[in-house]
Parts: sequence; structure tokens; C-alpha cells
Amino acid sequence: MKSYILAITVTMFLSALFAFQNIGDVTVRFLIFEWVLPQGVWEVLVFCAGAAIMWIFSIFSMFEVRGKYKKELKAKDEKIAAVEREKKTILESVANARNPFSANEEPPQTHNTEVNTSGGTVE
Repeated sequence: MKSYILAITVTMFLSALFAFQNIGDVTVRFLIFEWVLPQGVWEVLVFCAGAAIMWIFSIFSMFEVRGKYKKELKAKDEKIAAVEREKKTILESVANARNPFSANEEPPQTHNTEVNTSGGTVE
């Protein structure tokens, strides 16, 4: 911020110096208007008007760039959300693969059968 203030101060000083060095009168006609101003003052006014117009255009450009970045950010957020959903799905499928039974189901009972040496089976 300080650099802008310094630049504006230096520009104002140089413009005032230019205006004092060019004090010859100039007649300016625009549409139906007519002004008689010192040449330096007129040129400083034209310079300031040009700077103000360029500043206004730069503001519009800034809004245009900001809108572009907002669109890109929205697209990136949607992509991140899609990847997060995919990650959640993959993690759930890995968890299901490790534990094929859900919390509601009980694993099937297996019967241990042993062979009795006497020839029969015991459960």
C-alpha cells in the first residue's frame, strides 16, 4: 500500500511541475463545449482522465478473472467430492472383503467332527 501512495505522490508532483512549465493557453473544443486552459493543466487533466478510465477497466477485468477462478474452484471442489465418494466406496468394499458378514448376519455354524478311534464320529 505504501508503494502505491509513493507512486501517486511522485506522479502528482511531476504533473504539477509539468503544468507550471507549460502555461500557454490552449483552446479545447469538444462537441458543443469550448474551454480555454493552460496547456499543462489540460494535459494533466487528460492524463488523469486516462488513468481513471484504465483503472475502471482494470476493475472490470479483475471481476472477470475472479469469476473465472470461482468457476475453476467450483469444478475442482466437485472433482474432490467425487474422488472422496469413490474413496469411501473403495474403503467400504475393502472392509466388506475383510469381513464378508455384515453386523446383522452371523457366520454359519461349523460342526466340528472328530473321528473316534473306536470307529464312530462325535459331534
